[in-house]
Amino acid sequence: MKFEQLLNHFDTGICVDQMQKEALIDIALLFIGVDGVISESEKHVVRKWAKSLQWNSAITLDDYIEDSLSKSVVAIKNNDIEAYVQHRMNNIIDEPMRKLAKDLAVRVIEADGNVKQAEKDALAILEAEL
Repeated sequence: MKFEQLLNHFDTGICVDQMQKEALIDIALLFIGVDGVISESEKHVVRKWAKSLQWNSAITLDDYIEDSLSKSVVAIKNNDIEAYVQHRMNNIIDEPMRKLAKDLAVRVIEADGNVKQAEKDALAILEAEL
């Protein structure tokens, strides 16, 4: 049944749109922890934005966010930020959504009022993908 759903979603463009939304969330969540601190104000920015999305997945939005946040923490700890950004940006094909990735990252890193060098470095990696 899930495979049939996937085919139907491909037919309607939902799958590509959902993949882009997931990649946007992944990028935004990466920027929450890139400075070594997971700030509640930064999490709030991502959650608030994500709740405005039309979420079309068998995985709940909250579960997706928690799972993705843990993956981004692993990428940060393994110093794989560039590879993580490149991988997720490959799923963002629409130009306005690519720009939105940067806008979200900026909103996240500015949410706690303290932009650290690690955040600036990660933003430069993201900008190189645009």
